Amino acid sequence: MAQTHSNVAYQVMWNRLISVVEEQAQALVRTAFSTSVREAGDLSAGVYDTDGQMLAQAVTGTPGHVNAMADAVAHFIRRIGRQNILEGDVYITNDPWEGTGHLHDITMVTPSFHRGKLVGFFACTAHIVDIGGRGFGADAASVYEEGLYLPIMKFADAGKVDA
Repeated sequence: MAQTHSNVAYQVMWNRLISVVEEQAQALVRTAFSTSVREAGDLSAGVYDTDGQMLAQAVTGTPGHVNAMADAVAHFIRRIGRQNILEGDVYITNDPWEGTGHLHDITMVTPSFHRGKLVGFFACTAHIVDIGGRGFGADAASVYEEGLYLPIMKFADAGKVDA
């Protein structure tokens, strides 16, 4: 027999989910080195299912980041490969086609496990003012002038940062 929940129970669970991603976004704001994140809230945070579909997003942040990040996690799963997703992993990219929109936005993704089983992902995107390239803003005429390009890759592999 399938377990059913009341509308109140669903609302409590939804509020908890929103609270988690909002705390994720606020932690990013509190610890950011980027002035655009710290002062203007130029970021997004969200939680995803195991297929990379967004379940909830933080209220804090910008619509442009949320929209780009909404599709990004599925690209991470495809590029990293499910068989290579491990506890303690952290993934990174600023790929404008598969994650962020332009090189000044960096997306980080972490898989979440419960009792050794993958249960979802957390992701956040933050605008980084100085990524190299032409000046300190989005004044480049092409993506090749924007600055450092980070393809989708592991930043940390099973808890060990890739130096």
